[in-house]
Amino acid sequence: MNKIKLFVLSIFTIFSLTGCIKYSLSGAAIQPDWNTIYVATFPNYAPQQNPTLSQDLTIAIQDIFRSRTKLKLNSNENSDLIIEGEITGYDVVPEAIQSNDIAAKNRLTIYVKVRYINNKDESKNYDRTFSAFQLYDGNAMLSNVESSIVPLIIDDIRDQVFASIAMDW
Repeated sequence: MNKIKLFVLSIFTIFSLTGCIKYSLSGAAIQPDWNTIYVATFPNYAPQQNPTLSQDLTIAIQDIFRSRTKLKLNSNENSDLIIEGEITGYDVVPEAIQSNDIAAKNRLTIYVKVRYINNKDESKNYDRTFSAFQLYDGNAMLSNVESSIVPLIIDDIRDQVFASIAMDW
């Protein structure tokens, strides 16, 4: 019985160690031969505009790859990985309508189209739309809550993009 336990423990250890070769401590599946990444500025083509959204989203995506992977940010498209796209939506819709036809909550949703190009493994390339939202009080003006909810939405989209690329989700 002890030999079986030792065998199972050995197999588990071997699989655990081989997993460490591919994954970093952050869980990222960045291959050793992927060295550089280029994140293009995300232009804002949404009908409703937020003046800092393009810059804030671009910086957030750059920062997560810089802090959680070994990839070096590159300032041109001659990179191993390329992330580009555009902001396509910035929509407010009423949510939780009350009996008096007034929204108890509003929902701000941001939509971002992302094109991912992997020059080392073309099977990883994609065109995908990501979105995230935050609810806010129906009596509040968007301009009064924007500065507190937009960063939360950006963080959510940033995390979705990172997971889809670095973790193959």
